[in-house]
Amino acid sequence: MKVHIADCPLGAKCEELKVVEGKPALYRCPWYIQVHGIDPNTGQENRTWGCAIAWMPTLMINTANESRKGAAATESFRNEMVKQGAETQQALLVTAERALLQGGGKVWK
Repeated sequence: MKVHIADCPLGAKCEELKVVEGKPALYRCPWYIQVHGIDPNTGQENRTWGCAIAWMPTLMINTANESRKGAAATESFRNEMVKQGAETQQALLVTAERALLQGGGKVWK
């Protein structure tokens, strides 16, 4: 079965060559954009033209993936801060205990 691309739902053409005042002019739909990126499967750089409406699902998936990475990095950072906070607290407790033992159990004022 042969697949055909349907007409634009907005009634436009992505690119159309017209003659204006005797000179050729290229009319480009504002929704026809070039997307630059790296294919996550191959690692190769892509520069592909297409309709922004058609790109929406792909870009939304990419946005979700990037958000997920950001959330994971934030959680990792938080866990590291909690760990360092516990280590600092433990070090302060040890220092305070040593100070009390060396000072004969007296509390400083």
